Amino acid sequence: MTASKINPLYQQAIAGDEASTKELFEILSARFRTFAHQRIWDEKDAEEIVQDALTIIFHEYQAVAITISFAAWAYKVLDNRILNYVQKRRRESLRVERLMDESTYSISDSSIDPELKRQLLHCLRNLGMANIRYARVLNLVYQGYETEDICRRMNLKRNTLYSHLSRARWLLMACLKKGGADV
Repeated sequence: MTASKINPLYQQAIAGDEASTKELFEILSARFRTFAHQRIWDEKDAEEIVQDALTIIFHEYQAVAITISFAAWAYKVLDNRILNYVQKRRRESLRVERLMDESTYSISDSSIDPELKRQLLHCLRNLGMANIRYARVLNLVYQGYETEDICRRMNLKRNTLYSHLSRARWLLMACLKKGGADV
């Protein structure tokens, strides 16, 4: 469905036609999902972005004065949500890189295999990209923090911390067994 059909539905929806409102948001939902999945590979994140955009549009579509095209405005809302997501992922990636910098995990013992060290650092970076909480748990345990301190810092319950630690170790071990392949 093109913008030429979305805009008349919008006009009917702001006039109070509930059937048009429902159809408008069903069409936007389907188109937004396709659009978001082309730009965001993570299905859950794409769905969350679509839902955020639709929520914003639903709350504002009657109050905003659309002068040219409702479809263009709606797509701009979605585009802004996607841009925010990409910027957030980029910031997280940079933060993970800083966290996982080789100097953070400097191992001074010369008896350690350099290839194993390279694989370990690569796996830690991948783990941090996949789930920053797992990487933080491993990092804090490696640095020698007590369980209570880690729970307080990360706002976790003791059992949740142990669960995160177990999963992080398992993912790290699986990555190392694959020879440093992605987590």
